Amino acid sequence: MRSEEVNAKLSASKMESASLCPAYFQANKKFAWKADRDSANEGTTRHENEENQVPLEDIEDDERRLCAFRCRTALQECREKVFGSNIDKGLVERELRLWVEESWSGQLDYAERFGVDVLIADYKTLHGSHTSAPSNIQLLAQAVLYWHNNRDVENFYCALIEPFNDVWYTTVKYTAKTLEEKSVWLNEVVAKSYEENPERIFGPKQCKWCSALWACPSARSHLFSCIDIFKKMEEDKNGMDG
Repeated sequence: MRSEEVNAKLSASKMESASLCPAYFQANKKFAWKADRDSANEGTTRHENEENQVPLEDIEDDERRLCAFRCRTALQECREKVFGSNIDKGLVERELRLWVEESWSGQLDYAERFGVDVLIADYKTLHGSHTSAPSNIQLLAQAVLYWHNNRDVENFYCALIEPFNDVWYTTVKYTAKTLEEKSVWLNEVVAKSYEENPERIFGPKQCKWCSALWACPSARSHLFSCIDIFKKMEEDKNGMDG
């Protein structure tokens, strides 16, 4: 379970939603999630299997075992591509929590460093599609966190591992210079999230998992505008039929 210190600040996993709606972070602190958490709990169990490298034969559930096998296969392919003959010579850290000062943080599922190169991997262990690595803001935020805390690293290889997709992983490479530039934007996102009465912006991505959706005036306004459009369409249709 995440500590109060972590929950009190924006995290990399929420960065995309916060970039789309500055009010997202504070809204989710104010309103508790009311739906079930079965999927989230299942995802936690599957992440723990990778964190602890539970032997496949000890994972009783078939789909969890398949998830672990594919995650490990994908990760090994990424490791071989990044480190080549230097594989297994570097430092491996799992579930690594990093901070940008005391402003925001993120937890990296997997980080392996050798020399000036680092491989960062993020697991998406449930079914469904996610934004691929080159455009994934959570993965970008994790890379920025590693850069911020390890300024001597030059090359950041990042992988988004999705074991239930046709393609099990996508990748992107960042340089230290690129991450320095991106960090400015991310810190602006964080600053807007901490403002008093931040802007509320409706949208499918940020609203999907927002616990304040039912109380949000922006979402309500959008809903009513859609209803008005549908009513107008229906009236126009009836008029043409008449």
